[in-house]
Amino acid sequence: MRKLTIMMLSLLVCGAAFAQVRGTERLQGNVTDKATGQPIAGATVTISVPSGSTTPIVTKTDAKGRWSALGLTSGQWNVDITAPGYEPTRGSVALSAGQRVPPLQNQLTPEQKQAEAPQAVPTSPKVPKEAVDAITEAQNLLKITVGAVVPEDNGQSHTATAAEVKSNSEKAAADLEKALPQIPSDTPDLQTVRIQVQTLLAQAYYRAGDLKKSIGILETLNRVDPFTTPDAGQLGRELLLANLYLENGQLDEAKSLLDKLPAGAVSDPTVYVNVGILFLNKKNPGDAATYFSRAIDLDAKRADAYYYRGLAEVQTKKNAEARADFEKVLALSPDSLEARDSKQMLDSLPKK
Repeated sequence: MRKLTIMMLSLLVCGAAFAQVRGTERLQGNVTDKATGQPIAGATVTISVPSGSTTPIVTKTDAKGRWSALGLTSGQWNVDITAPGYEPTRGSVALSAGQRVPPLQNQLTPEQKQAEAPQAVPTSPKVPKEAVDAITEAQNLLKITVGAVVPEDNGQSHTATAAEVKSNSEKAAADLEKALPQIPSDTPDLQTVRIQVQTLLAQAYYRAGDLKKSIGILETLNRVDPFTTPDAGQLGRELLLANLYLENGQLDEAKSLLDKLPAGAVSDPTVYVNVGILFLNKKNPGDAATYFSRAIDLDAKRADAYYYRGLAEVQTKKNAEARADFEKVLALSPDSLEARDSKQMLDSLPKK
């Protein structure tokens, strides 16, 4: 029996990035280890336009995990973050002229050890070798991220560019489109493989810049494979779709999907922080505050969640609540970037 491993690539859509080179806006952030909370030095941060020929801005984090980028203008931007030993992340947001941009908080997940890799999914001999090879090639193409070192046949190597990653994603999508019709669905295992391939295809289209096609695939999967229990694979798909809705400006669809998740389905407060930031960027501070509150319910010591909720409350004129949240930031994380900005916000708020 031929075996095929479908390795689903992480597409955590973080609250991150802003702008079109070259303007007067700036962007800054902080990168930490999700497991330990420690800063990650030397991480590569690449800020690029989702489509077009604008040259990406590439910078590195310092010893405290901090980074900054200058010369940005209004528009949609991707932020890719990579570091040796960690899974890459991508965020996508829009920057408006004159908008106050809070420091971005990104947590990188340590790469899984080989022993922890997902088990191979057994497939039927009915799946031809051509389809297996196409899926394997697609997965290998999607593993290459902006800034990654790519070995060449001549023994040399090069650093992957945004244009190369986009091209690879287009090739991966073509491979998966070719393989999908060759996978039968006459057994539960094969049905699972088909769903995994379609999810991977949605990720390929997203990286290739075809957001609408990616959303369409995930919506179709939700109809044929609805999320009814806290299954990790389906949960990841739901959260990806919610983030894509937000990126595409479909706020009502995103909120409806998130509100339908079973109680306890989301255990990582970072998910709600990122969703809240996306709502904040879409000028919806009311819903943003709701998701920051959910993050705080999961972890009452998340200083960044209080900080962002404070920003949302300022926009909805809830100054007393905002002041309490900014003061909480100072108590929980007095040396952080959020604490510095919280002090400025407190000075600007009306006195009690």
